[in-house]
Amino acid sequence: MTSPKKPRKWSLILFALTFAAPCGAADVKYQMDCDLGKGTAQTRRANGFTVILAPSNGMCRVSVLDVHRSSVFEYASTGVQVFVGVAVTSDGSTNAIIQADDFNPYKLFVVSLGEHPRLMRTIENQYGFWLQDDCGGKIRIWTSDGAFGSDPDLADVYHRDLFTPDVVLELEGERLVDATPMCKAYFDHEIESLRSELRERDIPRFRDHQIKDNFYRGQIKGKILKIIFCYLYTGRETEAKEFLQQMWPANDSDRLWQSIVNLRSEGVLRNLNQSH
Repeated sequence: MTSPKKPRKWSLILFALTFAAPCGAADVKYQMDCDLGKGTAQTRRANGFTVILAPSNGMCRVSVLDVHRSSVFEYASTGVQVFVGVAVTSDGSTNAIIQADDFNPYKLFVVSLGEHPRLMRTIENQYGFWLQDDCGGKIRIWTSDGAFGSDPDLADVYHRDLFTPDVVLELEGERLVDATPMCKAYFDHEIESLRSELRERDIPRFRDHQIKDNFYRGQIKGKILKIIFCYLYTGRETEAKEFLQQMWPANDSDRLWQSIVNLRSEGVLRNLNQSH
């Protein structure tokens, strides 16, 4: 297992080398981390609550205790990362954000440290979760849509995980909502960067299946798909479809669009309609 930043796909350094980083990008680190049950116990306090992350028999156990030292939440996994503070809710309340590296899927728990302490939400996804505050200055949950982890259209794209759709989530009361459309400026920077890397002369060759270098063709393909995802996941379906039709082989565009729509409906956004 790797560092607390592992959930953000698989390499932030590689991402920075692959794409120009969007302006204002700011990861918020998990404050506590336990990996394979190693290390010593860590503790954080907020609003009279105590959050303890400790190794236990080769596992990592997190406990959330109220002011009376009664248990609010407990969980154990091979790896756990914890953030305690004002995060992921529209009302600016204090929570414990707990990621468990269960794999297939990862799990993220949001535990309220307020007047009514409780497990507010459980989110599952094939990719892990990270926290960012560069979209309106609020700390939100970010992840990549796990439904695209086995997408055959990304199968020949080098470091395919870097091209999967990013999704932004937050809580409004008890509802988990898709906050990705609120982050259009962030994704517009990514679109601009990706488009600048697509050479005009390559587009007709890509559309006509004339690029023989599979690696190079895969990189063009990945960037086109990523731009489509950026438009679609920020609520701009028309722009996404128009860009697809401009860039993708005409005899395959309808199939690709239907595939993307179907995968998206099966992905992490389905959590919006599920309770914990």
